Formats: sequence, C-alpha cells, structure tokens
Amino acid sequence: LLAYHVKDFLAADAHFSNLLALHPHRLDSLDHYSNILYVMNLRPKLSFLAHLCSTVDKFRPESCVVIGNYYSLLSAHEKAVQYFRRALTLDRSCLSAWTLMGHEYVELKNTHAAIESYRRAVDVNRRDYRAWYGLGQTYEVLEMHAYALWYYKRAAGLRPWDGKMWMAVGSCLQKMGRDLEGIKALKRALLADSLYDAGVGSSFGSGGREKGATMDPEVLLQIAGMYERMDDEGEAKSYMEMCVAQEEGADNMEASVINIHADSQSSDDESRPTGGGGGTNRGDTGTGVTAATSKARMWLAKFAMRTGDYTRAHQLATELCQDGVEVEEAKALVREVRVRLEVGGNA
Repeated sequence: LLAYHVKDFLAADAHFSNLLALHPHRLDSLDHYSNILYVMNLRPKLSFLAHLCSTVDKFRPESCVVIGNYYSLLSAHEKAVQYFRRALTLDRSCLSAWTLMGHEYVELKNTHAAIESYRRAVDVNRRDYRAWYGLGQTYEVLEMHAYALWYYKRAAGLRPWDGKMWMAVGSCLQKMGRDLEGIKALKRALLADSLYDAGVGSSFGSGGREKGATMDPEVLLQIAGMYERMDDEGEAKSYMEMCVAQEEGADNMEASVINIHADSQSSDDESRPTGGGGGTNRGDTGTGVTAATSKARMWLAKFAMRTGDYTRAHQLATELCQDGVEVEEAKALVREVRVRLEVGGNA
C-alpha cells in the first residue's frame, strides 16, 4: 500500500502478486490492487482478480469494487456503477466505492450524481485528496472555475508535493485570467513532480512517472503562453525554448530550475523536504517530438521572423517540416523565410 500511495505501481503490483500467491483467499485491500491494475491498464490481470474475488466471496465490498473497476476498464460505466452501488449497500463507509462511482458518473456526464458521490467520499474521509480533486474536476466540467479552484486547492493542501494537484490549480487560474498566480502554481508543479508521462494513465490522468525524466512540455508550454498574454515575451521565449529542449532531455537546466524555484515560492509555503528535486532532469532521455514541443518550435520560428532572425526561423521551420506536426504551416513559413532572405540578399 505504501508503494501504491507514492505511485510506484510496478513495485505495488509485485507486492500484491506475491501476497495473492501466498494467500489466495485473502480479499483485504484487493480493491486497492484493482486500482493499480486499472492504472497500469492490465486488463487480463484485472479480469483474473475480478473472477477470483467473485469466486471467494462476491458479497464482500472489496469484491464489488474490484468487479466495478474491471467493468470500468471495459468502458461499461453503467455496469461499473451497479457494482460500486452494491459495495455501498454492503458498507456505506466504503471510500473507494464512493470515489470510483464519482469517476463513473463523470464518464456518464451525470455531473450532479458525480458531485454527490464525491461529497459522500469527503464525508467518509476529509483527508482523501482524490475526492476533493474529483469535485474540482466536476466543477471544471461545469465551467464553475471558482468552485473548481477551491476544491483543487484543498486537494493540493493534502498533497502539496504532488505535481498533478498544482497543475490543476494552475490550469484553473489560467482559465480565470489570473495568469501570474497560475504561473506560480504551474512552476510549483514542475518543482514537485511534473515529469513527462511516458504513457501510463491513472484515474485522474496522472501517470506512473519515472524519476529522472524530463519536465512536462505541456506545462512549460502553458507557462510560456501565460507569459505571452502578460506581454512578457522574454520569459515566454525562455519557456518555449525549455519546452523544445525536452525532446532530447535537458542536461544543463540547473539555472532555469533555480529560477522556477525562486518564482514559485510564496510567503506561506512550507519548506520543501530535502532530497525531493522532482522537476529536474537527471538523465539524458527526452520526450521526443510531441504536439507541445512542435507548438513551441512554431512559436519560436514566428518570433524569429518578427525579430528579423531569418536564419533561425528557417532552421526551426525546416525542423517542423521533418517532425510530422504542423507541417503545412511550417512549409508556408519556410517559403516566406526564403522570400525574405532573397529580398534581403538582393537589397
């Protein structure tokens, strides 16, 4: 369970597998194991676990949650709700069932029922960040950003060094037009653990992230966009360049990280536990070309055009033609650069 709560899903899966081999009729905490298998998208294992729980005791709340998770993975959301309700009939204080049922209602676009489920989860345990985060997500779907922000902040208060919480706070502030506060929240997300997700999803869209990976280019692009709206093109350019740098891994980013750290702190921030350092890259593995890095490269190419740096603009536009994203716009930019260079040469 410790490995599960720190999002070390591989280790948690291994521990639960060993425990299941030793005690195949033990159902305690198997609802948590089903969450792990759901996050890792291990459908065959989750199918086996659901069958095992149903065989051992299908009237245990844990069994109902496991089966509900299995149906959720199959996108059979109404069937999943049925099993989560069954778990709650057996145990009204089953926190997992309330929270997971909220997720299913969000998928079914039944926001009223989702809010009610998350509120019941909060009543069971007010220190469960997942329910607060779920309430934030639901109110964000309803475009009630002030409410969403309040709930996201509650979740972030319970998980202050979980980058996903601060990403949600920052994105919400951005939608409310509070760019300066949004930038601080997103920088804090980068400091916490906003590392690039290599593809493992979770109930909230956060992945099993590997320490030592690069910073999330989507977050860097968001920060750059907010600086641009604040007419601070210098900072916007810096973050766009940092975003592009994530493609190959950034080995020399200590100064940038120090700057992020200085800007993201506020007077009421608690001191960071030593040895954290989640946002910096300690390896040389990059993200490769992504939609975010391509958008950043296009922005930099257009910026170079505006400032008359046609050589740099041509280089960036040519790279865009090769990466398969924004190709048509990149080709048009290459043609425009060539015309400008020819005009400049003739002059």
